[in-house]
Amino acid sequence: MTHADHRPAACRNCGTDLTALPEANFCPHCGQDTVLHPPTLWEFVHEFITHYVALEGALWRSLGVLLLRPGKLTREYFHGRRKHYVLPLRLYLSASFVFFLVVKIASGGHDAPPAEDVVQQVAVEAAPEVNAEAASAAAQSASAASGPEEKPRSARSLARRAAMATYTACYEKPGSCNWLDTTVGKFITKSQKGDAEHIDWQPRIVAAAPYAIFLMLPLFAGLLQLTYWRRRMAYGEHFVFSLHLHSFWFIALLLVNLLPDSLVIGPLLAIPAYGCWAMRNVYGGGWWPTLGRATVLSFVYGVLLTVGATALAVWVILNS
Repeated sequence: MTHADHRPAACRNCGTDLTALPEANFCPHCGQDTVLHPPTLWEFVHEFITHYVALEGALWRSLGVLLLRPGKLTREYFHGRRKHYVLPLRLYLSASFVFFLVVKIASGGHDAPPAEDVVQQVAVEAAPEVNAEAASAAAQSASAASGPEEKPRSARSLARRAAMATYTACYEKPGSCNWLDTTVGKFITKSQKGDAEHIDWQPRIVAAAPYAIFLMLPLFAGLLQLTYWRRRMAYGEHFVFSLHLHSFWFIALLLVNLLPDSLVIGPLLAIPAYGCWAMRNVYGGGWWPTLGRATVLSFVYGVLLTVGATALAVWVILNS
């Protein structure tokens, strides 16, 4: 089917008469282009990219204000200058999309250490009492596996291995255990593929943190509302500020991932400094009250973010 490049007498989409509007580029009723042409590959590429990333001229103006004038973009939005800049949600989605895309490409698709480097020590330490026969069998098996050349394992180490063996048995035979023990056994089975004595949670939590930040933005806005409850501002206003602040965070984290180690200190220091500066410009108040609020907010949000990132890391392992 061919597409004519001339302006038709009626809109091809809704049939609206266009004869009275010979110079119109868009249908006044449905908004479709009056002049159509065969689609090109670039149009599809452009549509795909702009669906996720704001590429219009307002983007560069918005980024300049966001990076160099902390808090001004939020104030401009409050004052009604919304067409002049990229809308907060679109800017946030653009920054987060570019961050995750670049990090994935830079890391070759692996932004977390392999699962075999992670073992569930917390669950093991909280294990229920192990059946005596299972503990004895696990201890004997561990001692035999160590061989004459290896140092004998401590009683604590043997007990840990016995508890892990018990949980693993619950996962392999779920009907014999409750839901919690079966879930812990599933986690251990999926994560314990290397040395069970060496556990390193930090890489997993660090890898999950950006995703947790993305998911916990509404919670951060709620914490802001509690922090500045005397301002009597609507939750949506705090949410707008959170979108702008998180947009900056993703840009700073992107630089942390791309810059050499000797230069990452700059964006890392900029994250807390920018937050305090932006909070003071948006909410007002003196520097010391702002620093106090920022410190409390950072501590509470840091704890919640650690919990969220840990939960996300566990969820990823359980569903891998």
